[in-house]
Amino acid sequence: GWWFWDAVENASFMPWLVGTALIHSLAATEKRGVFKSWTVLLAIFAFSFSLLGAFLVRSGVLTSVHAFAVDPERGMFILTFLVLVIGSSLTLYAIKVSGIKSEAGFDWTSRETMILANNLLLVTAAGAVLLGTLYPLVYEALTDGKKISVGPPYFNAVFVPLMLLLFVIMAISPASRWKKTPRETLRRQFPALVGSLVVVGSLVLAFATEVSVAVILIDTLALWIVSNLVRDLWSKVANKVAKVPALFQQTMSYYGMLLGHLGIAVTIVGVCTTVYYTEEKDLRMAAGDVAELAGYEFRLNAMRQIKGPNYVADQGEVEVLQGGRSIVKLYPEKRFYAVSKNVMTEADIDPTLFRDLFVALGEPVGDDAWAVRIHYKPFVRWIWFGGLLIALGGFCTVLDRRYRAVKRSRQPAVTLGVAA
Repeated sequence: GWWFWDAVENASFMPWLVGTALIHSLAATEKRGVFKSWTVLLAIFAFSFSLLGAFLVRSGVLTSVHAFAVDPERGMFILTFLVLVIGSSLTLYAIKVSGIKSEAGFDWTSRETMILANNLLLVTAAGAVLLGTLYPLVYEALTDGKKISVGPPYFNAVFVPLMLLLFVIMAISPASRWKKTPRETLRRQFPALVGSLVVVGSLVLAFATEVSVAVILIDTLALWIVSNLVRDLWSKVANKVAKVPALFQQTMSYYGMLLGHLGIAVTIVGVCTTVYYTEEKDLRMAAGDVAELAGYEFRLNAMRQIKGPNYVADQGEVEVLQGGRSIVKLYPEKRFYAVSKNVMTEADIDPTLFRDLFVALGEPVGDDAWAVRIHYKPFVRWIWFGGLLIALGGFCTVLDRRYRAVKRSRQPAVTLGVAA
């Protein structure tokens, strides 16, 4: 799997959500002088969530496979530092906030409104994740050790609707303008939604093993985001005689925005398609057995023992066929490390752009048979590819000339005179 709403995963996700809100709010503050006090507050929250994540991961208060070494003493130090940072920051904010004023006005159709809605949704999502992460700790403390878990059903029910609203805003916002956006400009964004729905619906009907309304809806929003990004880029060069040079005249921060939003759209497709169309089976297989999954045949050809540099392993040879044609051989292993006395499972994966095939060995179950797990995960690589695009977008934004400009202080003029 790629995401489990694990407490440590959540601890790293919350600063990202608030930090993303901060980046957008800061853009509005820089351009229009609005949301000044809100931007400062977001900066405080983003850093505080980072410290909270460090505390949750290192203190041992949460149980997770991703947790680092448990160190209560270090956790107490981080908690003390967290309280001092939040307390002093909010105190200073309360003292100074009355002097921070944003006087610029804007219409409800403006880009400022889009950014404000973006901020509210992201902060609400971060708050929902925080509640689900800390609630088990609070419940345990208030009930003398009784334990409760908050899992994917809660997070999905709260988080997904917020993100759907955010995706709609992402699709519309590139065409929005500061102060006020003409209604006609906004209306022109919606034909692309219909076109995206037709394209995605046709692809799902043509290639999917079953029709999922959720996949059609979410992937339609992703394609709508991409189509409006392309439309916005085209609008900046459409009236230029030399269109290619005009592309190079756009700022790096603009391309950072394009890549960041494109990365989100790609990730949406990867997440949605993987979640709804992943297939897996747990099987008992001996040499010569064949299993079918998602149109592929997995045949266990043989089991053998091999010796590695510091381990010995039982290795399976699994041949994958499609339409009777062999496409790949996978070699999952069950390794035993003699020095540490540990047994490790080494899965084998056949990755492509549109799907991953995954085979892992379990335990021997007698009569020369083994427990075998096989997975089919469509579009899972798109999740990581989207993340790379987002990171590249951030890198492009950092390279924008206005962030690299150095203000040179004026040097007093030196007058050379000749003594009389």
